[in-house]
Amino acid sequence: MFQRFMNPTIVYMRRIQSGLEEARMAALEHESAAEHHAALATMYRERTRRLQAEMAVVNEELAGRTNARPADEPQTLADVVSDAESAAAQVHRITPRVTKREEAALGPNPQSLLPQGAAG
Repeated sequence: MFQRFMNPTIVYMRRIQSGLEEARMAALEHESAAEHHAALATMYRERTRRLQAEMAVVNEELAGRTNARPADEPQTLADVVSDAESAAAQVHRITPRVTKREEAALGPNPQSLLPQGAAG
């Protein structure tokens, strides 16, 4: 009976089997992570293209405004600031996050996620 637990060959085989199982699980986890990172890389490439396109539109708009001004008329600081503000307003589309206190004041939202800790 104890031969089954104390036999070095059987103990070694169990170690090999557990190592094999760990290696298979690690390979599976790394393959999943690789898929995730490949998807992130694709997303960031698309984001880069989109931001470059928006940047080109803003640059063309700014270039069109400076070309529309007569050559003898100097560009004032107010013109530069208004051009930069309009360009920033056009590109910036990110809204600030709502704090938990403001979110609580707004009331429950059925489309929102459960608050942290409420899921379990």
